[in-house]
Amino acid sequence: MNENAVAPGRVRTNDFAATDAKGHVDTPIRPAIVTRNAGSDRVGSAPTFRYVAFDAVEIDLVGRRMQVAGTEVALEPKAFDVLALLVQAPGKAFARDEILDAVWGHRHVTPSVLNRAINLIRHALGDSAHVLHTLHGVGYRFDGEVRHCPNHEEARAVVPAANDAVDAGVPVQVSRGTVPAVAVLPGPSPVPGDSSMAAPMPEPVAVLPEVPAAKRTAARRRRLRLAAGLVVLAVGLFSWYALHRATAGAPPPASPTLVVLPLQVIGDDKNETAFAEGLSEELTTRLARIEGLRLIASTSAFRAQHDGFDAEQLANRLHATHAIEGSLRESGDSLRIDLRLFEVPSGKTIWAQGYDRKPSDIFAIQQDIAQNVATALSLRVGLVPDAVKAPDPEVFREYLELRHRFLTHNGAGWGEAVTALAVLAARAPDFAPVQGLQAMMLADGDEGDKDDEAVRVAQHTLALNPSDSYAHVALGLVASHRHDWITMMKECRVALALNPSDEFLHLVIGMTLARLGYGEQALADFQAGYASDPLGYYIVFNLGSELDVLGRHGEAKHYLDMLPALDLDRSGFTAMARWRNAIFRHDLAAARAFAAQMPEDDGARKAYAATTEAVFDASKWPAAEAANAGFESKVGLTELRRFDPKRNAPALLVEFESTEQDVFGAGMLWAAEFAPLRHDPAFQGFLKRMNYIDYWNANGWPPQCKPEGGGARCN
Repeated sequence: MNENAVAPGRVRTNDFAATDAKGHVDTPIRPAIVTRNAGSDRVGSAPTFRYVAFDAVEIDLVGRRMQVAGTEVALEPKAFDVLALLVQAPGKAFARDEILDAVWGHRHVTPSVLNRAINLIRHALGDSAHVLHTLHGVGYRFDGEVRHCPNHEEARAVVPAANDAVDAGVPVQVSRGTVPAVAVLPGPSPVPGDSSMAAPMPEPVAVLPEVPAAKRTAARRRRLRLAAGLVVLAVGLFSWYALHRATAGAPPPASPTLVVLPLQVIGDDKNETAFAEGLSEELTTRLARIEGLRLIASTSAFRAQHDGFDAEQLANRLHATHAIEGSLRESGDSLRIDLRLFEVPSGKTIWAQGYDRKPSDIFAIQQDIAQNVATALSLRVGLVPDAVKAPDPEVFREYLELRHRFLTHNGAGWGEAVTALAVLAARAPDFAPVQGLQAMMLADGDEGDKDDEAVRVAQHTLALNPSDSYAHVALGLVASHRHDWITMMKECRVALALNPSDEFLHLVIGMTLARLGYGEQALADFQAGYASDPLGYYIVFNLGSELDVLGRHGEAKHYLDMLPALDLDRSGFTAMARWRNAIFRHDLAAARAFAAQMPEDDGARKAYAATTEAVFDASKWPAAEAANAGFESKVGLTELRRFDPKRNAPALLVEFESTEQDVFGAGMLWAAEFAPLRHDPAFQGFLKRMNYIDYWNANGWPPQCKPEGGGARCN
């Protein structure tokens, strides 16, 4: 740890990403600010000036506010602390550990919390983000031209010439017999309600001329009278400040985070399990409409219950503050639902209620539950219009069961489920949820042979209910098949706003950004998805894979090593991702071990083992090529050929193009290890066929690419 770092007092913030390697929540701390004194950096003191600005950005370091182009922009506390640290030392290269020391105290936090903070800063800065540079393998540097805000000059008690000299570390020269020049370091003005007033203020620096003893005595008396007056003033200000704090009340608590555990079926009819779990998913979606409430994704909720998480594990592993558990019993024409809302990790019950209704009432019960939960948490249900009329109870039951099959990626009987959904959609042409789900499933595939039908069903769904998120997802997926990335991103962003608890949407958006070369933005979406779905296999897979793309292989290993515990019968994909990471890390022993975990019946184990040896010993590529040929003849294209230096770029780019919708590591084209592909002339044709350049021209170019002629140069 940096010996100059000071660990200030802890405060509560809404920073859910600060976790250690085991997933434990790390309580955020107050910022450690870098102060420029005589050319040196000192961490842990109050800022020597209050207001700084660059480009169209103005920052109030004491009031912890930021304006961009005249509009106030909110930043999470830790992201603000990182920005404050960087802007006070323009041009300085900060190592990642140095920033973690200064802002988090480096108390067992993972480096990903800094990545998230940087992404939040870049998003908040908008067009001014160009001044924040990533130094690969080192950290970050702020290169903006910092100035004091002109409209805040009155906040600075400064004698300009003397102050400029002190800021530069130059002694102030004063002639005998002149009025003494006092250089005061500009300090923060009192701000009512600001807790930073407890920090020590910088002391004025005075350079005084020699005066006779008698005059020194008179001057001493004047200074004592001035000091006494300042003490009286300080006491008055402190009294007013304390009174203001007492009357203003405590700061609002952090937003609650809720996990809805699957309802337990009571009774002998275990066929109700799919209905109960589907109802839990639907309740999660409905509760996501409560303003100020974060929902843990259903995937992680199911895993937590399957693994028997207690209240403490719900808090530590899912970062939840509250949980809902309950049971469902159905007998004939009677339906009983019992629910309990409780705090975690204390287990204290906040609200509990039982519902005795008919099965036909289940659609309406959800709104009652949402309203009761919102009231119990002192929140309110968002005013999202519900244009869906109550369906036939059997239609709603079948919809919940089928959606649960699709959302949990249950491969068993997948074809039968798709057929059953088509039959249900024909039976319920006016029930928007069924129609939206049907549209999404029609569009969910690489072939695109059902795209026209998917668009028709999606448009019909939106006519029934403009707020159906799955219809927007369907339109986005169809647009991606047609390489219309602008429409793809627009539709998926709309869907995410309508259904913020859906972890699948973070995946789709993140994978699209990854394919388009926006690695840091993709990582931010994967991290947002991980915050709501920390036990989800697909989000963890893509988060680790994107870190590999960005060259942060050690961090990638941390997440990829989590996959075996989350595996959904995808041991081959898990071993493949960990093998790839071992290759990137140049760990021959680990690569051999993961190759040995690949399936044997299709030749994958032999191909991966042979490729492993060839990567570390080029003379073994002929044997690897023979093994890969046998593997490819059984399963089709494989990423193994990307590691073969003798394979030509056009063939490899065709493979990237044909696997564009692959959920596993969508952005690998941009990994440093595959740089030769981006330097081959065939790459320009790939960019144009995929319409990447059109998207970049409309939305800004990724940092590794620049326009060149009618194409692009990507380093």
